[in-house]
Amino acid sequence: MNNVDSKNIKFALDVGTRSIIGSVGIVENDKLKVICERYLEHEERAMIDGQIHDIELVAKSVKKIVDDIELELGIKLDNVSIAAAGRFLKTINSEGKMELNSEEEIKKEDIRNLEMIALKEAECEINKTTDGKLYCVGYSVKNYYLNGFVISNLIGHKGENVSVEVIATFLPRSVIDSLYTVMKKVGLRVSNLTLEPIAAIEAVVPKNLRLLNIALVDIGAGTADIAISSKESISSYGMVPQAGDEVTEAVVHECLVDFNTAEYIKRNLDLKEEITYTDIIGFENTIKSENIKKIIRPVVRKIAEGISSKIIELNGNKSPSALFLVGGGAHTPWMIEELSEKLNIPVQRIAIKDRKAVVDCISDNNLGSAGVTVLGIALIALKNGEKDFIDVILNGTPVSMFNSHNHTIMDVIIQAGINPSMLIGKNGKNLRYKLNGVKRIAFGEKGKNPTIRLNDKIESIDKKVKDGDIIEIAYAVLGKDARPKVIEQIKEFNSISIYINDELINLEPMIIVNNEIKSIDYYIQEDDDINIIFPKSIKDIKEYIIKEDVSLEKDGVQLLEDYIVNEGDKLISYRNISFKDMPKGEINKDANKEEVQVNDDKKNLSSGTEIQVTFNDKLITLSGQKDYIFVDIFNYIDFDLKEAKGIINLLLNGNKVGYTEELKDGDNIQVFWS
Repeated sequence: MNNVDSKNIKFALDVGTRSIIGSVGIVENDKLKVICERYLEHEERAMIDGQIHDIELVAKSVKKIVDDIELELGIKLDNVSIAAAGRFLKTINSEGKMELNSEEEIKKEDIRNLEMIALKEAECEINKTTDGKLYCVGYSVKNYYLNGFVISNLIGHKGENVSVEVIATFLPRSVIDSLYTVMKKVGLRVSNLTLEPIAAIEAVVPKNLRLLNIALVDIGAGTADIAISSKESISSYGMVPQAGDEVTEAVVHECLVDFNTAEYIKRNLDLKEEITYTDIIGFENTIKSENIKKIIRPVVRKIAEGISSKIIELNGNKSPSALFLVGGGAHTPWMIEELSEKLNIPVQRIAIKDRKAVVDCISDNNLGSAGVTVLGIALIALKNGEKDFIDVILNGTPVSMFNSHNHTIMDVIIQAGINPSMLIGKNGKNLRYKLNGVKRIAFGEKGKNPTIRLNDKIESIDKKVKDGDIIEIAYAVLGKDARPKVIEQIKEFNSISIYINDELINLEPMIIVNNEIKSIDYYIQEDDDINIIFPKSIKDIKEYIIKEDVSLEKDGVQLLEDYIVNEGDKLISYRNISFKDMPKGEINKDANKEEVQVNDDKKNLSSGTEIQVTFNDKLITLSGQKDYIFVDIFNYIDFDLKEAKGIINLLLNGNKVGYTEELKDGDNIQVFWS
């Protein structure tokens, strides 16, 4: 090994529940050639279900492997590539929802934003039960929904709202610390860290096969790690905490043996027709393999059910096209048959993959399917370089990500904890209303989409990133909701000024909203029914300006209701009294908020002040009251009020007055129809 540059050496460790495999390889003809390898089983159960329980015992086993390899190769190993077990992964189902502008088509960016909302929800949910930093290592979409209905592809559609269901997988940083502690104890520096299911699929599923929907299951002793490939990428990961040890424990109870003896029996079920063993009492026993297989089948069925259920969940509620098995547990009797039944796929589409399937490696096949994952760990280290985490800069802040796969800008945003809403340039809400009987829409302000720059070049959110990249994001700007004013609905109008009883009146538009008068600066609300009226006729002036039943004259001539006023018109108003529909002897009229009553009965004239007035050139004496108003004259004169004969005219000393005008001694009164 003196002619080998130590920098070209790749050292990978697969620390499993039952065993540890160490492989050293060098690059030769673009392939990784394994030059030294060691396999060692734990002396005791130092690991359970893939998790280190006794750091010292695991470190002792790792140290022995390192020492043996260094002795054989005559080199010093400083760096190591490792993988975190699938049991560390936390998988959760989550839903993301987003309101849409129903006028615009759904774009790819909208779908990515929707997925990020779902991932943010997933992270928040996991954070409730997990402390420390989380790394999103993958997710897959189960279903998209448009207006509440399932749809396979959202792009190009229009709607009011969309939602997505995803299954997301996270790796807590804290759970891999024990692996780092073990490596530190034996003097190794972790140069690359991956996940065991990623390593396994990297080894046996070449990139050209990842177009297919393939599930890979690494069945170890404590866990079954799952990875799903689809559309040229590894889309999701998962884990089932049931594997080979469950079968071994069933043999322990059936044969009354210790764990290691049970492992021996299990491994020889397909190799020997009969197996001889010594139980814990000390008796030697011989049992047929077929009998043990019948005993363990219910356990295998339960494991297969758990694996199949998780595969279907990770794969969008459907079975994959094919299933690859690796790991020592892949050879467990009945495993393939049970998986075939539970996944409803032919046995011919389930294959156990060993080292012969690893096309990018040159190695022997002594370890079979159990030696696949360690080769995948080495291949990933070769591809990713000596980086367990990659660091990028987002808007001036470093973001560290687990170097498990090719990351995109979207991954950086998720890892940085950016709220997905900051990337959605929503338009403001539209507002619908009715104007003079016509339906109208006021459109909200258009939102501004985010601008993403990668190393000073504008890129999409799906652009891949590498260690040291600089990302700058100008976040989205929300459009303001539509908030139109009534005055904005009036294109143009000419304000006319007139005089009524010498008072200057400006005839401006009248705003009627939902049958209520509003100002011209009124902000329109959703579903308002608006009428804008431009007063210009005598009828309009009486209805909207004076708001009383009056007569209007110009230059002594009474104006008809359809008369159109002109700039500067000088009008005189006086009230109209119609007695046609009133009860005999009584008139009720709201005049300046005073009640006026006319009675046919003559007043009692025996007391009160007495005054004399002239009515239509006749002298009349009023008596019996302290004060008198104009209407009192009708108690003393013979004037037919039963039937209106036109407009009644009330003159006091030559001036037009109302019914409540005060009378004084000597006043000259005239009343006549016109």
